[in-house]
Amino acid sequence: IVSRIQSGSVGMNHEAQRMLGTWKTVPTKDVEVGSQGIPILESGRNLAEESSKTRRLPDSLTVVTFYTEGPPQDDCLPLTHVVEELRKLLKLHGGEVQLLSYTPRSLVEDDFYRKHCCPSRSESGMEPYMELLPHAHKLGYYAWKPLVICKALSQIEPGAILLFMDANLQKYQDYREGLQDLRKTCRKLLERTDFFVPLEDPMWKRIQNHCKALTLELMDANTFTVAFAPCICVNRILMRRTALVERLMQDWLHWCGQSDVICPIPNPKPHPLCLFHTPEQAILAILVRKLVLQKQLPAGWPFYSYAPGTRIFHLDFLEDWPMPFLMRCCRRFTAMFFFLQHALFAFRYPKEHHFWRQFQRATPSYLLKFAWRGFLMSLIPLPEHC
Repeated sequence: IVSRIQSGSVGMNHEAQRMLGTWKTVPTKDVEVGSQGIPILESGRNLAEESSKTRRLPDSLTVVTFYTEGPPQDDCLPLTHVVEELRKLLKLHGGEVQLLSYTPRSLVEDDFYRKHCCPSRSESGMEPYMELLPHAHKLGYYAWKPLVICKALSQIEPGAILLFMDANLQKYQDYREGLQDLRKTCRKLLERTDFFVPLEDPMWKRIQNHCKALTLELMDANTFTVAFAPCICVNRILMRRTALVERLMQDWLHWCGQSDVICPIPNPKPHPLCLFHTPEQAILAILVRKLVLQKQLPAGWPFYSYAPGTRIFHLDFLEDWPMPFLMRCCRRFTAMFFFLQHALFAFRYPKEHHFWRQFQRATPSYLLKFAWRGFLMSLIPLPEHC
């Protein structure tokens, strides 16, 4: 398996490159919506025919998202009304921010989507390390994420700004916050880099405990400098269209198309500290960590982390990274207390805690494992150049 997967480690395989070259464009005008709030896709037009309509100026901001429509269109939550709310919020920018949205129905003719993102009967949502992502198997463990980003990148001018954001404002109230200053936030975050993804709780959320062991092995990332680096949070992914960013997104798409890498199984030698397998997130975290070590991303990247307890995409709720020494010590002690608290209340939280009671598989035994593994990870130092 290792030799088969690693043969594509320098970039995309020929099949993936062919699919990238044959994608059809989608109008970026968010006013072109069907009667049910569905983007109208003109799959017969090529990029040259739509260039005058879809190309955005370098100073513009395009937001891309993906949402499900619910039965009978797909076997997932109906989120059309949530995306319409997001569309209205972005219109407050007076046309300076455009929304490009995709659905499973709009991607059904895409080769990559059909092969890697459609539900599989062999996956049940009960796989190990997927306790908090029980529905990820329905859409290919989020392999659609690099797909829609690559499609969107093909429709904007070089140097233009693209932001991917999760659409579920209903579930995550923090996603509504900060939208009024979205353009200002994006410009600031891209002052020192062309690619930005925030960290979250970096003292204990590492690649190692958010990724199955086989993925690290197949991606040649099973080293302390990569595996124990902080894991990114991919609910927002911000970028300028540059050659490096396009290559990174294509590599991400390639690895998300490898089932042994993105799926939670197989995983013959689990790591004792692993808490979750965050499929597409772990893959991107590995790729960007390698770029930092290769000095293709600047030292200190990504420069910001979400403030504890929030996922608000606004400068007022982002902390500078790297942190000063004393703040790192404070964050470590906070994490240790957090996990000791979970160990103490492991038999109460599954029924009483507002977060854990959402998940059927969050049993007392699971929370005890979560507590001791997280506590140990919070003691382990960060690698250099983090």
